[in-house]
Order: sequence, then structure tokens, then C-alpha cells
Amino acid sequence: MPISKPHSSLGADNKGSCSNLAIYLGKENEELDKIIKKSLSRNDVFQLERRKQGFFTSSETNVSAIEVISSIDKNKRKLGANDAKYFAPTISFSDNELNHIAFLATGKTDLTNVWDFNAVELEQFNTLIRAYGRKVMDNYALNFNRQQKGINAGSDLVYFAKIEHFRKFKGTDKDVLNGKRISGENKEGLQSHIHFIVSRKDKSQRLKLNPICNEKNTNRTIGDNEYQVGFDRVNWIKINEETFDEHFRYNRKLLEKFENQNILKNGSPQEKHELNKKIAASNTKTMPIIESQMKSNITSVSSAGNNLMAGNQYQNHSIGILKGIIAVIDVTNSNDISISDDKKKKLKTKRSI
Repeated sequence: MPISKPHSSLGADNKGSCSNLAIYLGKENEELDKIIKKSLSRNDVFQLERRKQGFFTSSETNVSAIEVISSIDKNKRKLGANDAKYFAPTISFSDNELNHIAFLATGKTDLTNVWDFNAVELEQFNTLIRAYGRKVMDNYALNFNRQQKGINAGSDLVYFAKIEHFRKFKGTDKDVLNGKRISGENKEGLQSHIHFIVSRKDKSQRLKLNPICNEKNTNRTIGDNEYQVGFDRVNWIKINEETFDEHFRYNRKLLEKFENQNILKNGSPQEKHELNKKIAASNTKTMPIIESQMKSNITSVSSAGNNLMAGNQYQNHSIGILKGIIAVIDVTNSNDISISDDKKKKLKTKRSI
């Protein structure tokens, strides 16, 4: 399941400006700048520049950190000095989920990290994640149950989001403490995730929205004015999972479902026993089907890539995922200018970004 946190520790000091957080989230672009300054060819520099990315909103991409800071910091009408000015939700994906998105973006099943993507494939991968991130913020807005006050979608909020592709080992990680890994070293595999910075006030600056309040959905009355407050964090996780499965056409296994994970963690012994029986039975039945489907998907994507014309077809991913896959392969075949293999090997070894 996508791990949905309504507020991360990165935004712990959220009673003032969001500048520190916004600047911090530029760290992967800064690491790319360091690599670019090395003695690389002009083509390598061009390809690395294409890997940089800005923040995105419900309607924009490549927004600068300066604009993020200005927009969030100004959207605070009637907030006191000790009030939270913004929140910092995050969305993280499982290995299976990231591998599925990578397959949709490239048609490949052997990608181990984002350095295995060429620039066009990475752009497609980012576009798919960005589209999902926007839907996550639509869910975020609706989960406040303030539709009658005009909060119907992410576009009614003031938020900015940034995709990151790397995670580093920390000094408190088990493998670091055991001496197996070094603090600051990049973790293996696909590690892509999304950071959000969302204002406490809605776009109109009339409403305060708090995703970490204790109330889930409470009716209140002040005079003749009735309204709802609260944010059901469990419901947000559930609908984000459902949105992922629908958006990416993902066939989620029983063990991957949030509801079942919650039972395995917090359920009664009887509930856990019954669920384990269902999972075991499901795994036995679906394995041959999954293997057959994967072979069929790979074959159809590979053959289709030779028949379609290159162009802008791949941009409309949420409407037709398969069209997006085919078009990316077509564009990749005609336009790809990859970083040299020797340079790519050197870049993979750097503990950067």
C-alpha cells in the first residue's frame, strides 16, 4: 500500500516560514549540479540537466522553490504566531508498486534504480507519479468534509509537491548500527516518493485545515452556522490505496492491502488466523495467472512499440495507461540520446542525490 503520512518530521517546525523545508527538498538537484561540474561531455550534461525537476501543483510543473516559499508564507491570514502555517505530507511506495509504475513507464522489468532510466523514460515515470500525487491531494481536500465550504479538490488548496528518487541510510538504521552499511549511503532499488508542502489555510484563506487533529468527522454549531471539522487519517490511507489501484490498474494482493495489514498488526488472534488462511489460498491460486499476465503484457508492449508513430500521445497517462506505455517506447526508440555506459557506471557508484 502507498504509505500516506499527513505530516512528516521534516515539517516539525511549521509555525514559521516553510523556507528551510523548500530549500531542503532541492537537495537532489544540488547533487546533480555537483555531478555536472565534473568533466563530463556536453551530451552527458544535457542529459543530467533533464533529470532535474521542480515542484508541482494541481496545474503546474517545474515551480521554483522561491515561488513555493512566497505562496505558502503569504497564505496565513488570521493565523497566530503559535499556529501551524503549513503541513508536510508524504507518500511512499512499496517495491512492488514502484516496479509496476516503472513497467508502465518503460515496458521494462529489470530496472534497479533511476539511473537505469534514460531521460525520456524518467520523464514518463515522473509524469505518472505526478498525476497520482495530484489525485492524492484531491483525496486530501475531500477528506476534510468541507465541500459545502468550497473544498472539493486539491486545486482549492495551496500546495506544492516534489518527487524524490533516493533515500539514504541514517545512523539509527539497523544495518548501519550492525556495520553493514554506512550512514549517508544510498539505499538500493527504486526509492521514489513524494513530499508535499500544503498551507494550513485553503486558497480563499477563509478555512483552517488541520490533517493531524484528533477529530475525524465532527459536526459543530456556532450560532446558526453548522459545519464539520476533522480529518480521518485512516480513511485517507484507504482512498489513496484505492486511487493507486485504479489509476495504475494495479492488481493488489491480499497481503498488500491496508485493511489486511491493519488486521495483522492490530486484529484478534482469530482474525489473524482467518486472514492468513485467505492469503495462503489466494497466493496458490493467483501465481500462475500473474505470471501469464506479465508475459502477455511484455509481449504486447514490445510489439506495439514498433507500430505507433512518435509524438505527444504519451502525455495523457491517466486516461489510457497502455497508450502511455506504447508511446513512450516509440519516443524512446526515435529520440533517445543516452549517457554513455562508462559514465552511467560511474554515476551509479556515487553516493549522491
